[in-house]
Amino acid sequence: MSDVDLERFAEEGFLELGPRLDNEHRAVVLRHFDELDARPRVSPGYQAQYDGEGEERRLRKLRRLVWNDRALYGPILNRMGAVDLAERIIGPSAVVIFHAAFLKPARVGTAVAPHQDQALWSQDYPGAFSMWVALTEVHPGNGGLCGYPGSHTGRLEHADDPDHPWHESVSPLVGELGERHQFVLAPGEAVVWDRRFVHASGPNTSDADRRGMVVVFADGGAEGFRARDVTGLDALRELAGTGSPAAQSGMSPAR
Repeated sequence: MSDVDLERFAEEGFLELGPRLDNEHRAVVLRHFDELDARPRVSPGYQAQYDGEGEERRLRKLRRLVWNDRALYGPILNRMGAVDLAERIIGPSAVVIFHAAFLKPARVGTAVAPHQDQALWSQDYPGAFSMWVALTEVHPGNGGLCGYPGSHTGRLEHADDPDHPWHESVSPLVGELGERHQFVLAPGEAVVWDRRFVHASGPNTSDADRRGMVVVFADGGAEGFRARDVTGLDALRELAGTGSPAAQSGMSPAR
């Protein structure tokens, strides 16, 4: 991860990292999400959210991925360079605090209002950043992903948004944030952003899912740091394993 431009990251609040997850490992993750999506009930440990109703009901979000399946997601996080990236940006005191999937299902996937991640968290997480990897194509036609360069320099006031019920937003302020950057990502490409970088996505009215996975790191050595789920870099590297994560999770590699 020596190629990461930390000066640009500090200036703009985000970086596009290019390809970070190969097709074999990406397919294994997608298959796992497909299996969970097909179940009438998902384990409460995933804290699942859904879009749509009745026969159109589909998984929208899954949480605590690495804590629910270390054998699968430990190697994946190492493969995509997340562990090394965290050490480069934060240092050896970096810890994982969140690991989630954003699945934005075809035709029923709902929009995510503009927001700063830190404003939605119950605790302050110094140094926190997110690494978001595309598991499918990501573009405006399927809901996409967008953000506002330079919007990370301070905390913005969030408020209830009747058009976006999932969480509070900064929708009234986006006109003051400058030009919007639209991410167009190929499967396996990744983006990293600061905890206060304003980002959003649209509804998915297309016939294909728009899927992504995010891992969030923070500085576990910061004064007053607290988090429910914490896994340090050494523990993550111990999960790197060898060979295909499909074998470690009892799944057959996707073809």
